[in-house]
Amino acid sequence: MKKYILYAGMGLLLVRIGANAQSTYEIEPSTLEVRYDVVQANNKDMYALRCGKNASQYFSLNKLRDDSLRNSPDPSMRNIVLDEMIEAAMHRDDPTKQRPASPGHGDYLYWNLVAGKVSVYTRVFENKYLVEEEIPTMEWTIEEDSTLTLLGYKCHKATTKFRGREWAVWYAEGIPVSLGPWKLNGLPGIILQAECSGYITITAYSISTTGISPVTFYNLADFKYQPVDRKKYLKMKTNPSSYPAGTIITPLMELE
Repeated sequence: MKKYILYAGMGLLLVRIGANAQSTYEIEPSTLEVRYDVVQANNKDMYALRCGKNASQYFSLNKLRDDSLRNSPDPSMRNIVLDEMIEAAMHRDDPTKQRPASPGHGDYLYWNLVAGKVSVYTRVFENKYLVEEEIPTMEWTIEEDSTLTLLGYKCHKATTKFRGREWAVWYAEGIPVSLGPWKLNGLPGIILQAECSGYITITAYSISTTGISPVTFYNLADFKYQPVDRKKYLKMKTNPSSYPAGTIITPLMELE
């Protein structure tokens, strides 16, 4: 099997996404939206990757739905999420009663490509944080002879090791967007499937180019996010003392 190494970084975008961005606002129109099914252990979720000309975002559709309900002007809508949580707790052995979950479920991730940065609006229990970093560069091994068709697009396989996890992905050169789910990036086409064996599988189930919502900074509750170093955040996120006793901590996407 023929293989070659691709060293990939990114840089391009002129949109203000950072510590001063605290209220919900439209960043720019979207030109593409890919939706993904995410499966991790017994957790299932749905995500959207929205791409505009200058900005992109990645987030859980279920998280946005919860935030919208909690902050609805209609009082009858605000308790829906709480009622679902109570129902799930009362029927822990019934998978149909469990709510969507995944690593990073509560995060909103934004690409600022001109500034060359990735910003993640996240939390550790009730504390809200902004983790900002340079767009990570990944060393990809591309397997030219390994192909797979996803959603009608011919995809090639690529592998990398990134922050403690080994990833195998399938990307479509027919969609020349060098992004994918989460922070995965740097290939000559959009990533439609990503897998970390034994940990998580992310698979695109729809691609849209019209009638899609704009790339939007979401902060429906007007939370104040405190900037924090990425490695300090990882330590807090994996420290049991950051949570109430008995909390189950979902393994993170990055380990280092």
